[in-house]
Amino acid sequence: MLDPEASAHTQQSLYIRLGGYDVIASFVHNLMPRLRGDPTLWVYWKGISDDSARRGDQLIIDFLCAAFEGPVHYAGRDMLTSHKGMGITEAEWGIFMPHIADALDSVGVAPREKAEFLTIADGLKWDIVEVPGSPAA
Repeated sequence: MLDPEASAHTQQSLYIRLGGYDVIASFVHNLMPRLRGDPTLWVYWKGISDDSARRGDQLIIDFLCAAFEGPVHYAGRDMLTSHKGMGITEAEWGIFMPHIADALDSVGVAPREKAEFLTIADGLKWDIVEVPGSPAA
């Protein structure tokens, strides 16, 4: 028999189930130093100012909140436009995804929501990774 509380929980937006704006912002503030400090991925932020980094982080927060059905308007570009020409590889994507998982763990996201978040993130892969024949190429 289905648990009515579990059913009601899964009917809530991912934004609510993650913990709302504060948890998403904490996640981004945990994730971005990991990415900028990664020995392979840091190059994508080379030469940007602290102010530009903060602005970029805020765009990510807004994107995630809006994508997960939160009450936030995202005024940035779509993922394909944002990443086109960067030359992000599948190998780099493979480095990136564990950083996401670790940052989700660091802010206490529950396993069910973590899995859903990772599935959604993985769905953006071909808008971000550039290989011949992908939309990002």
